[in-house]
Amino acid sequence: MKPSNTLGSLLITSAMLVPAAVSAQDQVDVGLYRNGDQLEVRARPAANFNGIFSSLVFTVRWDRSSGANLGTIAQEGAMATGIPVVRSGGVHVDGAFNYQVYAGFGITPLVDLDARMEAGKEVVIASIPVTGKGEFELMNDAWTNQTANNGNYYVSLGGLDRTGIIFKGLATAEEDGSVIIQPNPNNGVFTFQFSNSTPTDVTVEIINTLGQAVFNETVRDFQGTYRKEMDLTSMGSGVYYLKLKRNGETTSYKIAFR
Repeated sequence: MKPSNTLGSLLITSAMLVPAAVSAQDQVDVGLYRNGDQLEVRARPAANFNGIFSSLVFTVRWDRSSGANLGTIAQEGAMATGIPVVRSGGVHVDGAFNYQVYAGFGITPLVDLDARMEAGKEVVIASIPVTGKGEFELMNDAWTNQTANNGNYYVSLGGLDRTGIIFKGLATAEEDGSVIIQPNPNNGVFTFQFSNSTPTDVTVEIINTLGQAVFNETVRDFQGTYRKEMDLTSMGSGVYYLKLKRNGETTSYKIAFR
């Protein structure tokens, strides 16, 4: 997935045509956000940059059991030309998860597109429509790290590796219009809330990865806004799930305690 030596040499040669003053290079971080029925992949550079955005690789992972799916990736403005991104193969299945790898390669300096990336500011690289209620993550894990899959997050600017961090990997219930978890990720202390417009029985659970409930509460004929402050610091760090049972449906939302 990363550029071959031949391609890397070509991109470095092209980058040399851009004056150094307008091709500052530093690490680029990436984040995943939920915007309605779209996932937004955003890049955040550590320094101003308007040279060649040579390559980009990232992988989206989601639970198979959710029944959720990804649509066709779309891009707008300078990024559509500067770093065009497409699916790399189809959806891969591994255990309980689906994986979709995306890759992009650019040869046009952003300066030629009257564009630049500004230090510390997020720019939307691409949008991916979603269906269903799955929770989607930008993921570096054992599967993406396998040579055959080559799906770890990777950025090249001007042919040079400038891979930063996945600063926001999870498009979670924090961005769900009816359920809010703040902060997420967290240090074990967080608040969650949701609203019901009509009276209904509600069961609220916090579940650990072993399937054990560390919090459970049922409220009858609940209407209005439910708000709960949680402290899981005595439970140990890891992944937890907020499960809500209401109106005959069960939904779950991942909580990252780091």
